[in-house]
Amino acid sequence: MKCPECKEQMAEQSFEGRNGAQVTVDVCHGCRGLWFDTHESRQLSPGGTLHLFREMHGQWSERRPYGGHGPMSCPRCDSKLQLSHDLAHNNRFQYSRCPKEHGHFISFFHFLREKGIARSLTPRELTELRKHVDTLLCSDCGEPVRVANLSACVRCQAPLSILDPDCVQTTVRDAQMAAGSRRDVAPEVAAQLLMTHQKLGDFHPKPEPRSNAIPPVELPPDSTEELRNASKKLFTLDLIAEGIAVVVIALGKLLF
Repeated sequence: MKCPECKEQMAEQSFEGRNGAQVTVDVCHGCRGLWFDTHESRQLSPGGTLHLFREMHGQWSERRPYGGHGPMSCPRCDSKLQLSHDLAHNNRFQYSRCPKEHGHFISFFHFLREKGIARSLTPRELTELRKHVDTLLCSDCGEPVRVANLSACVRCQAPLSILDPDCVQTTVRDAQMAAGSRRDVAPEVAAQLLMTHQKLGDFHPKPEPRSNAIPPVELPPDSTEELRNASKKLFTLDLIAEGIAVVVIALGKLLF
């Protein structure tokens, strides 16, 4: 079926659901939108969520800026989708739902906020970030955001966000338990690793050493060198994209 947002053909993919079921999700790699039929989002298991996480990461570099199309229609019945706002895990997120309850369309960014995997930056984190980065790329639409005086995207109103390490850790551990894996994952697999690579070590306290935790992850040499040489005034960063890349590297073949 066609994506309600960018009108490109969506890919129908299956992910692990709870109690051994399979959940089919329609994924748009053009605008990184997701269509869930009724209640499908709630049926995803932690392992299914991580596989969807990896799938969207593989297409991140191909993202096109938010198109700003007009009203969206349900791909099932062609009814006009209704914009809805909700709150989960202390995160505000939005999606567009079918009035006839055929399902809803949500961007991957807001999906992460719904699951608690991404959260808004705290005032302390934002203050620290401003010491190192002048411009961020909006994780939802790709618009540059000057962090000196903004905490949300002017174009789509998405708040500046980062992956939440505690939620990532919980999701991974739940997936490990279901898979029977015994290997532990350090709580810094998301935000802490990202902040280490970005030289923003004050974001989170350093965790205690753990012998069975995933070892530190090195980014590719060219990326590391780029980070070292980048000027604050010229360097732009997508915190969610960078965080996803670090987590995927850290997890490696642990679950996949």
